[in-house]
Amino acid sequence: MGFWDFFKSKKNNQSYDDKSIPQKDDSHDLIFAKNFTESGGRFIFIDEINSTKEIFEKIIAENQWDSENVCSLDPIISKNLKIRSIRKIDNENVKALVTECEYLLSNTGRILICNKQIKSNKIEDLPSVVIILAKSNQFVSDVSEGMTKLKNKYKANFPSNITTINVKNKYNEDNFLTYGNSAKDIYLILSDD
Repeated sequence: MGFWDFFKSKKNNQSYDDKSIPQKDDSHDLIFAKNFTESGGRFIFIDEINSTKEIFEKIIAENQWDSENVCSLDPIISKNLKIRSIRKIDNENVKALVTECEYLLSNTGRILICNKQIKSNKIEDLPSVVIILAKSNQFVSDVSEGMTKLKNKYKANFPSNITTINVKNKYNEDNFLTYGNSAKDIYLILSDD
């Protein structure tokens, strides 16, 4: 099953036209994918043929990074992908950070994260490339729904440092309104539940 076929099958045989503006009946995953990729994000869906590790290795090869240049703040991700685990991002040699996320915001194509993923680091301190590992059950319509789900998920220990990561839009880099924007080049590796 191809990338867009996966999302089309979830829409109960509704037609989808890439050139149309999303309608209210579009599913969260299609709206997110459209907004995310139009902003310049790289969206990779893991199917039964590919694995996260295999896709991750292709990203490293594509960017010609040394494995020491790709790190994670999560020791489990570091162990699974065989990359360096770090506690704080203060190294100039870090080219990309691999992390998970809380939710994928359909209406903006942004990614909701918190201290569970980035610890006490600010978005602007993260490297210019962020590789996000997500599941297909993490789509929400907007920040409000994401915050509601966060409250339910972390009832006793509500997270801090809650923010969204924006995709760096290469078309708007020369626009003075984007100065100071902490947008990142984002690879999103999405796997089915």
